[in-house]
Amino acid sequence: MIDDKLLYENLKKYFGYDTFRNGQEEIITNILKGEDVLGVLPTGGGKSICYQLPALIKEGITLVISPLISLMKDQVDSLVEDGISASFINSSLAYDDYIDSIRKIRSGNIKLLYISPERLENKFFLDFLKELKVSFIAIDEAHCISQWGHDFRPSYKLIPSIYEILGNVPVAAFTATATQKVREDIIANLKLKEPYVKVTGFDRENLTFKVEKPSDKMKFVKRYLKDHENDSGIIYASTRKKVDELYKSIKKLGLDVSKYHAGLSEDTRVKDQDDFIYDRKKIIVATNAFGMGIDKSNVRYVIHYNMPKDMESYYQEAGRAGRDGEASDCILLYNAHDIIINKFFINQTNNHSYKKYQLEKLQTIINYVNTSKCLRAFILEYFGQEAMDTCNNCSNCLNEVEKTDATIDSQKVLSCIYRLDQRYGSRTVIDCLKGANNKNSREKNLKDISTYGIMKTNSENYIRNLIGTLIADGYIRVSGSTYPILRLTEKAKEVLFEESKVYVNYTIREKEDLKEKIPYIVDGEDYDEELFNHLKKVRLELSKKRNIPPFIIFSDASLKDMAIYKPRSEEDFLKIKGVGDKKLMQYGDIFIAEISEFIINNRKY
Repeated sequence: MIDDKLLYENLKKYFGYDTFRNGQEEIITNILKGEDVLGVLPTGGGKSICYQLPALIKEGITLVISPLISLMKDQVDSLVEDGISASFINSSLAYDDYIDSIRKIRSGNIKLLYISPERLENKFFLDFLKELKVSFIAIDEAHCISQWGHDFRPSYKLIPSIYEILGNVPVAAFTATATQKVREDIIANLKLKEPYVKVTGFDRENLTFKVEKPSDKMKFVKRYLKDHENDSGIIYASTRKKVDELYKSIKKLGLDVSKYHAGLSEDTRVKDQDDFIYDRKKIIVATNAFGMGIDKSNVRYVIHYNMPKDMESYYQEAGRAGRDGEASDCILLYNAHDIIINKFFINQTNNHSYKKYQLEKLQTIINYVNTSKCLRAFILEYFGQEAMDTCNNCSNCLNEVEKTDATIDSQKVLSCIYRLDQRYGSRTVIDCLKGANNKNSREKNLKDISTYGIMKTNSENYIRNLIGTLIADGYIRVSGSTYPILRLTEKAKEVLFEESKVYVNYTIREKEDLKEKIPYIVDGEDYDEELFNHLKKVRLELSKKRNIPPFIIFSDASLKDMAIYKPRSEEDFLKIKGVGDKKLMQYGDIFIAEISEFIINNRKY
């Protein structure tokens, strides 16, 4: 019998919340029942509480398998701040610290132990596990066990080997981005027994999704950063070279920026990552080597300078914004060269079936950047979730567009593909339509094709974008692995025979009423921005003294709550979102005093 009262008491006492988020209570209840569980919750959806809370209630220690050292440290630091005994064992520990951790675990003083899957290769550690009373195993970033996932880690395959050692304890697996295929793979590879599966949905309402196609990406980034100087953000680029270029350009602007990629020494990577995590640098430019498991809650924007390789990667990386529930931007900058870069990386593999699979996934995100429909709806439908036609919180919904009838031009494109016997890619189709007189055109005798030169007055960029729209809307499909080939679908006949029209969107301007939406509202109330900024400075000073990231002390959401309600007593402070017993004891007096002094000095209230 699950004691609901005990659940809610512990939720408030340790984590400072009065209610559960969608799906949390059901997942926790099934873990406490001793069932295997697969939880699919969006990034920032509260996955950690789903295993941390039952770990407090169940007897023994909970083994948490996590992919990254940085994630383990942040989570353990956060748990300790909440008054929960936790530890980690990984390669970053000095020998004395390692022995000390082993001693604490043996004494029964630790409730959650974090390890990497690679630790399961260590015979000493496996022997050590036999001594422990493990209540259950929690597996974070569980998609890493699927070869169809976006961050496949072979070491995750080791996890089932420890089940017998631990006495077949329950297993709870968690991920933020998993298609049906990946979910099935997780269940099979982790050998979950009739698991309770909870998919809460993938929507993150606080995120604004934008696709931009600027002629000069760097100019766009510089303008955006100047407008968001006080915000913390991540900029992803596809190559180390591009990361270095962006880093230099941003640094010249006088902004606090760090960088992260695999070409840097480990010491440099750790320092640059810590500079970002601890708010010493507001911006980090990185390849996709950075970020999985990064739990920094106050990231206000994620910019993809280049298009990622698939929707899973994009949503996982974009989801690092706004983990505290506050309004944040997810911006994807696109041009056609991004496709070339991604195909180059995909073509490095010799596995034909895997290459074909990855190219199909690449095509999906190509469709995403070219679609005229709601971007949020596109994402949610990809992950198998129903969505509204409009969200009023993405660039396709926010922008005021002029729909232009492009049916005749579309007929020209489709006809050209047909007359080229559906044997070529976009480069040849564009050369034919433009009436190009280059080597490609001469070798393929494009002058003999009836559609040669029929769009010579249109720009190459226009034709390329129109092809992208026709692919995204299902009139053209892309086949072939090494060399992508454009082929017509059955749907193309509707356009060719004038049964359907094709429209393209041109942005006129951003809708003022939507553009000017109030980004930070808590429970329908405005917060005192001046007080909020003051409390951020207090938090930063405390983080320096305690050598922990500022967001671990309090999230931006908690500070905004304080800037609304202005608590002047311990009772009122305990009502603030994210304030539990330990944080009240540790920080209550400090923040109450700062709020009181601020009010007196400003004579506002």
